[in-house]
Amino acid sequence: MQVDGFRRVVLAPDKFKGTVTAQRLVELMAAAVAESDGRTAVTPLPVADGGDGSVAAALSAGWSAGSVPASDAWGAPLAVPVARRGGRAIVEVAAVCGLGARRPSPVEAATATTYGVGQVVLALLEDGVDDLTLALGGSASTDGGTGMLAALGVRLVAADGRPPAPGGAALVDVTRVTTEELHPAVRGLRLTLACDVDTPMVGPDGSAEMFGRQKGADDATTARLSAGLAHVAPVLERAFAAPGTARSPGGGAAGGLGWAGMLLGGVPRSGAEVFLDLLGAEEAIRGADLVITGEGRLDAQSLRGKAPVAVARLAAAHGVRTVAVVGSDRLTGEDGRPGPFADVIALDRMDPACAHDPELTGRLVGRAVHTLLAAHRGLGTPARNGAPK
Repeated sequence: MQVDGFRRVVLAPDKFKGTVTAQRLVELMAAAVAESDGRTAVTPLPVADGGDGSVAAALSAGWSAGSVPASDAWGAPLAVPVARRGGRAIVEVAAVCGLGARRPSPVEAATATTYGVGQVVLALLEDGVDDLTLALGGSASTDGGTGMLAALGVRLVAADGRPPAPGGAALVDVTRVTTEELHPAVRGLRLTLACDVDTPMVGPDGSAEMFGRQKGADDATTARLSAGLAHVAPVLERAFAAPGTARSPGGGAAGGLGWAGMLLGGVPRSGAEVFLDLLGAEEAIRGADLVITGEGRLDAQSLRGKAPVAVARLAAAHGVRTVAVVGSDRLTGEDGRPGPFADVIALDRMDPACAHDPELTGRLVGRAVHTLLAAHRGLGTPARNGAPK
């Protein structure tokens, strides 16, 4: 490392959800580095952990943009952006059946479906894709992925001989399942399930119990969704010869879509690890002097697979210090230890109004980066979580 500055700094933030994209954060950070010391080289590395922003991260790494027609969680048509590289593709579940800015009613929570995800998978299979990554964060659905399975040819049948209504609440009506019409290309598909939770699909910490309320379910609807998932799990697991899968870690991701993916032979992986591999993060970080990462909210959940923590751990393995700029920090303890980071600056401690003001957030990011660079090249003291000295 230079005595009076850095040779190279890696800029590896995740998005500030709803405020600033990861790509924009990289631009803001790069401008601040250039202002601080024009001799410092930067390596841009906007990251993702399996939620929204995953396709953008792949495109930044040189993948090609594509679009597939499908339907959202309630059947409205939409065009779904995908990232392609030869026979490989990446799809964000949030772009198909996500919440977005919508606040669903309990009825909408009960009927949200992943059918559109199956439409996208089917279109990609028929276009030659044989290696697919599903980024499972941000879904509005809690249907156990049964909508996706139905779109791919799995037949769920109720007592009256008809398919059940869309959504998780109606799954209590399923009496039998047939897989004979499952699209044949599914058998040869290499399917990666990128998720940032280890929740099982069923049980006291299942997908309905843990995430149903944030998707619009009230207590009664959460109970109906839970009952539907618990009912359909053994029926589908018998059809796929996969008993007990519903209690596997990660099966509860995206309202049970992780579980459905496992039935199809999919392999769950930490979303952050998937995308750090995809982006070539290890090569980018190796030999750097400093890594600057960040996310909108740093908390205990961040330690369970979120991108900034994965970045810090990867950097530590190569002896590179990592600092973070975050919207808010609920991880740093009273002792001032900033988790796996050498330092953290929380923007809401500089100005709480940033939570609803992207322009203010941008200015504060620049100030935070200036402070961190000064502190960690020996020109100042650690920032102490938004209180530079």
